[in-house]
Amino acid sequence: MTFAAGTKLGAYSITDLLGVGGMGEIYRARDERLGRDVALKIVAGHLRQDSDELLRFEREARTLALLSHPNILGIYDFGEAQGVRFAVTELLVGETLDERLRRGALPWRTAAAIASAIAQGLAAAHARGIVHRDLKPANVFLLADGGVKILDFGLARLTQGDLGAGVRVPKEGVFVGTKVYMSPEQVSGEPVDARSDIFCLGCVLYEMLSGRAPFSRLGVAATMAAILRDEPPPLVTHGKAIPPALAALVSGCLAKEPKERFQAALDLAFGLNAIISTPRALASSASWPFRGLLFAAGILAGIGLTLITLHLLR
Repeated sequence: MTFAAGTKLGAYSITDLLGVGGMGEIYRARDERLGRDVALKIVAGHLRQDSDELLRFEREARTLALLSHPNILGIYDFGEAQGVRFAVTELLVGETLDERLRRGALPWRTAAAIASAIAQGLAAAHARGIVHRDLKPANVFLLADGGVKILDFGLARLTQGDLGAGVRVPKEGVFVGTKVYMSPEQVSGEPVDARSDIFCLGCVLYEMLSGRAPFSRLGVAATMAAILRDEPPPLVTHGKAIPPALAALVSGCLAKEPKERFQAALDLAFGLNAIISTPRALASSASWPFRGLLFAAGILAGIGLTLITLHLLR
């Protein structure tokens, strides 16, 4: 069911359809009370009798309501009108990272800046005990003004506190997420924490730099096996002028064991920002891996984490 322009749901007047997804439709709408344009996310008609999907929809709204950060989609309202469940969020202008990647890899500084913004948003979620669990290019939005927003917390897991009575979260041992971007612990059905999101962000950053997801294979089983046992091709093999320190940082995200990865998203953001701000001559050093690793360790020493240590532990 598609709503025509002019249809009103509560205080919101629909303007036009923005997109259609698995959960439903997203419309541009006018908030008549506050006089602003918003995005109206409406549950698809065939899901309105599906209690699990409705709970997921509510869980995402409640999760977003716990968060307030420039790099996370903001929610304004949640409700029901005329038998239709909807959520009201800020209106975003731009494109998803997935759409951008269809045109090819990004320049390394651009990719690092986007990853830093994502890491900062994740750090805010992790500070509230929220693990995203489905970070992927389709859930990252690139604003026309250069900003970055994390979308879709429908599969998020709260590691502390709760989302209110009756709002269930998927149990551990049940596959959640998108297979190509899952962490090894997600593939194994093991408990996850913030370090799982860091692995997923490493996958996204690798794809931004190379144009290819690091563990994508033909078939779900082969992809999941690659996540568990394979190392992705070194970024240098993609023919990109990627700084050794940045390549080492990506490796520090993609370690199979959570204890061998970056332990906090904010540390990852600091490391990315340090590489971005490095003079081009140093950032592009060709004496990899020795000089690159030492350089990476130096810029990250202030936050108590070195990429040399990460590589020695692996």
